[in-house]
Amino acid sequence: MFFLTIAKINETLFQGMVRSVNCPGVEGEMTVLPNHIPLATILKAGEIRIRVDEDKEEKLKIEKGILEISKKEVVILL
Repeated sequence: MFFLTIAKINETLFQGMVRSVNCPGVEGEMTVLPNHIPLATILKAGEIRIRVDEDKEEKLKIEKGILEISKKEVVILL
């Protein structure tokens, strides 16, 4: 599992430990799993799917954003 934060300028939309997150990257759909290599990329309009555990998935529609993956956490800025 890894720590995920999804935020806008004045609002945190999601924050917590997750199993995976699936994002609409500009070059295609991306799935981030634990121990992913560090990366920064632009997101396009679509849906973010957050796998919290095996039985729980949350969805969030976005217009655009930035995804940053580091060794400690994953941050999505909208």
